[in-house]
Amino acid sequence: MPLEIEVKYLNPNLQSVCERLVDARATFCANHFEENWLFDTPDRRLRAANTLLRLRQADGATLTAKKKPDASQAFEARFKVLEELETKVDDPKSMRIILEMLGYVIVFRYEKIRATWQWQSCTICLDTLPFTQVVELEGTPESIELTARRLGLDKLEPSTGNYVQLYKDHCQALGVSEQDRFLFSETQRTAAKAAMREAGNDPTPYAVFLRPDFPGA
Repeated sequence: MPLEIEVKYLNPNLQSVCERLVDARATFCANHFEENWLFDTPDRRLRAANTLLRLRQADGATLTAKKKPDASQAFEARFKVLEELETKVDDPKSMRIILEMLGYVIVFRYEKIRATWQWQSCTICLDTLPFTQVVELEGTPESIELTARRLGLDKLEPSTGNYVQLYKDHCQALGVSEQDRFLFSETQRTAAKAAMREAGNDPTPYAVFLRPDFPGA
């Protein structure tokens, strides 16, 4: 099964990161708004088996299954390593119904804005969530380290957590109760989608959430 190797870097200055990407002549790939649904059985058997089942809708829709690799495969703890299988979904609404018919339930929902870049053999994702901003690097351990140095990310706090865990850490730090979702407000969602339409192939998509007219900016 293919392996996903990645590291997240917390609280970046996305404008500076994007400027370094342009300077490095990285390729801007896409900019989109994501809706994500995580599924599990009512008794959380997937979580107990360290397995994730996710339906994502962005420009298209995908169904993804991830699990921790066999313990016999040794990887450095500073990298998040998962076995991953992913397939395109033509009708996400029907897929949700199918999963529910099979006994799965939605256990978490979240949204984010993602701008994807490519530099050498590393995929760089500039992510904006309702509660934070993150840069995620995916590739080989060597390409991740090289890219982190090139973009100045090696000076930031790294994380191997997923976005649900980062959300829980955020709530704990603020002393507030966790919910089963983190979503943008309708005003933010509408403004962000409009800004992305206006940006088109603009190589600086980070500007969507940095614009002074964005609600809450």
